[in-house]
Amino acid sequence: MTALRRAESAARVAWPPLALCTCLVVTWALVDGFGNVVYKDTAVRLFLTLMIVLGLQIFSGNSGVLSFGHIAFMAIGAYMSALLTIPPDIKKFTYLSMPSWLGSWILPAKLSPLEATLAGAGVATLFALITAAPIVRLALLIIVYVFDVQTSAITRGTSTQIGVPQTTTFVSVLVWALIFIGVAFAFKQSRRGLRLRASRENVRAAKSVGVRVSVERAVAWVLSGFVVGVAGALYGHYFVTFGPDDFFFNQGFNIVLLTIVMLVVGGMTSVTGAVVGCYFVTVIYEAFRRWEVNGLDDVRPPSGTANFVLAVVLVLTLVLRPNGITGGREIPWPGDWSLDPLRRLTRRARSGGEDSVAAGSAK
Repeated sequence: MTALRRAESAARVAWPPLALCTCLVVTWALVDGFGNVVYKDTAVRLFLTLMIVLGLQIFSGNSGVLSFGHIAFMAIGAYMSALLTIPPDIKKFTYLSMPSWLGSWILPAKLSPLEATLAGAGVATLFALITAAPIVRLALLIIVYVFDVQTSAITRGTSTQIGVPQTTTFVSVLVWALIFIGVAFAFKQSRRGLRLRASRENVRAAKSVGVRVSVERAVAWVLSGFVVGVAGALYGHYFVTFGPDDFFFNQGFNIVLLTIVMLVVGGMTSVTGAVVGCYFVTVIYEAFRRWEVNGLDDVRPPSGTANFVLAVVLVLTLVLRPNGITGGREIPWPGDWSLDPLRRLTRRARSGGEDSVAAGSAK
């Protein structure tokens, strides 16, 4: 009987990430089997933004500190991986003024897609480690953006990249998204994740029991930097022609605000919320964006309608569901599904009690 309970307990723990991964695989299978080029492009964007949202969830969802600066890691990952994969012959005439201490190893470099992805994410992780001390997160995004624009010898400034090989595939973004769902859930359930979540609820109480809040936040910050750095590298090798505006506030695909809205709408305190918010906002945003571009029965809304609808969705969610669509909870075990309000309330109270006990034991 004890072995059976242990097996059920392990299955309950593994259920949420397995269910979420199944959702992603089904999405890939349907789009790859029946979708056209437009749907595949949308699905790739979905998986790329999901990785960014998962990175945000690792830090903001567990710490309660909202960050606007994570897209800086995406930019670093994209530029670094591009510089290491562009053919040397092209780099020789596009980066004529690159400093010798960089050009001596960047210009002749020609890494494989996986090596470049890990290298780009590695540099983003190093930058996250350097900036792990409490700083203004939005300022970090502005600093990286200004660097990308002004240092044309390294980034080509406002010009788009040339010669970046298109190595990111539908399957590769799926695989990385599956990996990061597991990483996000594992971190949340780890001792560090429990301590960080305790500080999210009450910083002073967490410090009073010995939780080093700054250290726990720094660990989450660095890990999320790696996740978003990988997303940036994959982004750069999918769209190949990108510039600084791709990683800043702009009028088109506003990756900065869009990913934050996805996390908040879905429920920022759970990995399930990150996935649900990403799917929900993508469907709403893409539907209205295509209506703007293509029209419907000769009716075309004014430009900016998609962003306006996105803002309305965010406001309604904050008013009607302050904790997001999922309420900040993971997918429940199938045997726990119930429409009975009393049972749901009891299970939620039990879950909250278990989290408190786990946070204390993780000290």
